[in-house]
Amino acid sequence: MAAVPEAVTKRRILIVEDDPDVRRTLERCLVREGCEVTSAVDGKEAAEKIDRARPEMIITDLEMPRAGGREVVALAVQRRVPVVVLTGHGSVQTAVELMRAGAANFLTKPFTPETLRSLLSDTFGRTKPGDVVGREESFQDVLDIVTAVAETDATILITGESGTGKEVVARAIHRASKRAKGPFVAVNCGAIPEALLESELFGHARGAFTGATHARAGRFQLAEGGTLFLDEIGDMPLAFQVKLLRVMQERQFEVLGEGTTRSADVRVIAATHRDLPTMVKAGTFREDFYYRLNVVDVKLPPLRDRAGDIPLLAEHFTAVANARHQTHVTGVAPSLMEKLQRYRWPGNVRELGNVIERMVIFQKRGLLEHAGLPPTIESYAGDATVEEVATGGSAAVGGAAPVAGDGAADGGAAGDGGSAPALPPEGLDLRATVAQLEETLIEQALARTGGNRNAAAQLLGLNRTTLVEKLKRTKKPV
Repeated sequence: MAAVPEAVTKRRILIVEDDPDVRRTLERCLVREGCEVTSAVDGKEAAEKIDRARPEMIITDLEMPRAGGREVVALAVQRRVPVVVLTGHGSVQTAVELMRAGAANFLTKPFTPETLRSLLSDTFGRTKPGDVVGREESFQDVLDIVTAVAETDATILITGESGTGKEVVARAIHRASKRAKGPFVAVNCGAIPEALLESELFGHARGAFTGATHARAGRFQLAEGGTLFLDEIGDMPLAFQVKLLRVMQERQFEVLGEGTTRSADVRVIAATHRDLPTMVKAGTFREDFYYRLNVVDVKLPPLRDRAGDIPLLAEHFTAVANARHQTHVTGVAPSLMEKLQRYRWPGNVRELGNVIERMVIFQKRGLLEHAGLPPTIESYAGDATVEEVATGGSAAVGGAAPVAGDGAADGGAAGDGGSAPALPPEGLDLRATVAQLEETLIEQALARTGGNRNAAAQLLGLNRTTLVEKLKRTKKPV
């Protein structure tokens, strides 16, 4: 298979920074991350280079000669390019204003390569306004709730597996709210060390602790008048939950080392892939904090439960990838779409988006066929439909051979020399029969492999994640 041309896969980034040390540090880090970097010393030079560089993202400092951060943000908004503002010595008010003016994110100096990598992932992973895609009934229920609560200031808890689009929904709620002109500030609670949480969320004054050489705005300050999105709230340390609960109840907080109380005009939307009620019972998540977050609960269904939305999502991700990589893919071939709809998508919508983008990069034009399709999807046999299992079709239980009565009970190959099961004269409960058949075959596969779930999944033509999910549904130990 031919390698992907280097120029296609590199992200184009424009750095606007007058400090040569900071600029060189950014250049080295971004090149290491596989980006194509163009640099400018101020906003005037950035305006001269932007058309030639065609950046997919701009990182700009605030204070620079000739033209500073404000001018760069205005330029980026005009060209519809996401812009990240470097903060550190600029005032809190300036940072907040630039977020309101259209800056997508901010990066605090000094920064680490890990922080920069996370920022790249966050900025490039975001979809454009209006990207809440779905027509399946299970997802329409979500949209109905979003529509009903968007214009209120109610705290919202979005739950669902990783990759189901929790931040996309949170941004949609923000855009539809009365706070739409205010900033949307996202925080990954699981990515911040516990010792830094208070400073990150509430900010700190200069000299508040060793190394605090400058005052720093917290996320609550930056989100003033807008929405604060607390992603992976289930990873929030138990001890810090008390402080956050108090802020949410009283709408006030204290900047670390400042000693004064500030108001927080912020709407909070939280999200998690964890089972918070179970964590509450286990004592690893505060019950009062859970109920404070869970004023409105929005449950996002996994992609495997909304396979009918896959064609719509594939079309959307194809359009996004075409725009990003200047490619000309026109759609998805029917044979490929069948595979995409049959696959279980353990990574959900995020995984589908990544797969479509990968294939668009490989194929570049025309209908997507199979070039660039990951082997795990290409070789996936899929779960049987109830009709296939009931009739003993060849696709039964992920492509296994048809079952002949009880002939597989001794651990031999299912369907050895047998015939398809017959429908009793009195009829049967098809779903119960299929469920029992599936459970029996899973038990046999586990018995034959000595409980090895990887080997059992291979025998059944499933991936391991799907097998574990089925075991959970049947209450079998996993």
